[in-house]
Amino acid sequence: MDDRPQIKSRVGYSGSVTDTARAVLRSQRRAARRAESVTSILDAAERVFSEDGLRDGSLRRIADLSGYSTAAMYKFFDSKQHLVAQTLSRRADEYLAELREASRVEGNALERLHRIVDAAAGFFGARPHFKSVLRQMQGGSAIIGPALETFADDVYGRYAQAMTVMSDLVREGQQCGEIRAGEPDALAHFASVLINEYALTNASVTSADFHAVFDGALRAP
Repeated sequence: MDDRPQIKSRVGYSGSVTDTARAVLRSQRRAARRAESVTSILDAAERVFSEDGLRDGSLRRIADLSGYSTAAMYKFFDSKQHLVAQTLSRRADEYLAELREASRVEGNALERLHRIVDAAAGFFGARPHFKSVLRQMQGGSAIIGPALETFADDVYGRYAQAMTVMSDLVREGQQCGEIRAGEPDALAHFASVLINEYALTNASVTSADFHAVFDGALRAP
């Protein structure tokens, strides 16, 4: 019996599998190159927005620092507003992950809120350009609001998620009698304001002193 047709079929099948694997590999390489390009541009944007301001930071300077032309940047971002939104969202995702990790460590709810304080201080201390950008945002919605109007859900959605983590911890602490009575969302917002002032400003206060103030603000009397 002549089995050559069967051999051809196997060869054809093998070739098809190889072609598919190559196509997948090419796709993965393209995705990796794109991710690397986006990271380079976002790093440059974060520096430029920190040094020149969100309003005055130019795409031309971002392009020069990242090694791309201004025209090439539009392959990755629709507009300056989109670039601002992605600059903020990237770090917001990273911060939210660290905040969630700090909220899951062992200890009672108040102890975990103290861990969030340390996580915030470490996170922003390691990212001075991003810290500067957020300090600009504290200047009011008139500065950042119009630029992010189209992308508000992407940016401010992370803040809502962070506040949910904080509110859940406050509520847990209240149930155990560790945290003072009050509306959990309001207390979480108050705690967040304290953390932001500590982590984002250059106030001359030691870690121990801030933790004492933070503890006194939230601990049940």
